[in-house]
Amino acid sequence: MELLQTLLGVLFVLGLSCGGWLIWGVTQSRQRKHELALARERELTKREQLRIESEERVQERADRIYLDAVRRHTDPPPIEGGPGKP
Repeated sequence: MELLQTLLGVLFVLGLSCGGWLIWGVTQSRQRKHELALARERELTKREQLRIESEERVQERADRIYLDAVRRHTDPPPIEGGPGKP
């Protein structure tokens, strides 16, 4: 019986001394998981932002090309030998 009490006492002391480290490890694990989720979300947000900016640049270029074509086909052509030219 004395041996059992000693063994239980030692296990209790070990549990008390290591319990803090176990709780710290679990807390760190959860915090790391949360940080990784945030990093993943930031990366997805950045990719989406870059995709939107790329689509905007494509649309702006298409608009410039269209407006240039409209201007070239609707503006009157320059007159050769007009006023001020011999």
